[in-house]
Amino acid sequence: MSPNDNISRIIEKRRIKNKEEQEKRKKEIYEKFPRIKVIDKTIASLGQMAITKAQEGINVDELKKKLKELDRQKEEILLENSYPKDYLKIHYHCDICKDTGFVKTQICRCRKKLIIEKKYSQSNISRLVQRENFRTFNANLYSKNLYKDYPISPYENIIRIQNDAKTYVENFSKNYKNLYIFGDVGRGKTFLINSIAKEILDRNYSVIYLTATKLFSFMNDYLYAFSERKEELKERYDLIFESDLLIIDDLGSENDRNSNESNLFEIVNDRMINKKPIIFSSNYSEDELMEFYGDRIFSRIIGSSHVMEIFGEDLRLLF
Repeated sequence: MSPNDNISRIIEKRRIKNKEEQEKRKKEIYEKFPRIKVIDKTIASLGQMAITKAQEGINVDELKKKLKELDRQKEEILLENSYPKDYLKIHYHCDICKDTGFVKTQICRCRKKLIIEKKYSQSNISRLVQRENFRTFNANLYSKNLYKDYPISPYENIIRIQNDAKTYVENFSKNYKNLYIFGDVGRGKTFLINSIAKEILDRNYSVIYLTATKLFSFMNDYLYAFSERKEELKERYDLIFESDLLIIDDLGSENDRNSNESNLFEIVNDRMINKKPIIFSSNYSEDELMEFYGDRIFSRIIGSSHVMEIFGEDLRLLF
């Protein structure tokens, strides 16, 4: 079974469960309040009559009024007996797509989330973000003494960055902005972006996390794959462009820079046009990034990003 089939089956099971639970609620209410059962039968009969007459070109305004009044009576009985007025309706796991997995021709966020969760579970990312998040982020690991020529201490700097990251999460649905987080190895960049990723995932957004090496390896696999293999990879490929947030970790560590530049430009440009943010982490400063990738990609990345530098001693030496 392909990942797509598995996800479709999960969504189908949700629909079946929704219907079963609705039928249980109906049975409960019909036994307690027989009047509601009579109302529902009348609604079904009048509804069918309205459809037939409408198809024949006959005005059905009076029937609509009767149906509306019957709905009101049913809701009144439910409310008087401390039941919510929608108690007998289907309760969806996702109200956006009504548990179809799609909104018109677009993949719904709930289906994206299932795809991401599956990918995370396969790659151990889900366990990683449970371990590395804002709750476990320890700013006290950073020195409170001034460091090199920086005007503030590593501790003050990471507190600012942590606050900016939390603000980024809070405003995620309102403001499109990329993040470019850089600093030497062992300064906590990946821990920070994992913390952001968990918060975004917890808000029911889809997140794709890939190291630069894995991202470009996958892109090349997809672009040069035969048609059958390409079809298997297509949903994952589309999510690189369509996920709510893409995280590219360790940008600049990939091999064969020249063959990856066009892929990187396409991803950044497409997501920028569609206001889909990216978080980059890299060992490269802005000047080094410019030298490594050139002006075209540099301007696309930095021009659309809030830049954060994490500095201080190598945290790995503390453990």
